Amino acid sequence: MSELEARKYTSIRNLREEIRQDMRDYQLLCSDDNNGNYYFPLLKESCEHHCWFYDYLKQKIKDNLIKLKELMEDKND
Repeated sequence: MSELEARKYTSIRNLREEIRQDMRDYQLLCSDDNNGNYYFPLLKESCEHHCWFYDYLKQKIKDNLIKLKELMEDKND
């Protein structure tokens, strides 16, 4: 494996892990305890799922998925 291939492989692995962690964070913020009580009630009351952090996570996940797609396509060339 050349150095360039190793860098691409590492970048892809890191990007995938970052996406997974962001998705876990997003899922945790959106989850409740099956009684309708959100784990982060202050966020729920103050923004009704439209606070800046939800939007930030969604945008970050979207941007990272685009980067990952580009890296994967570049790797296949």
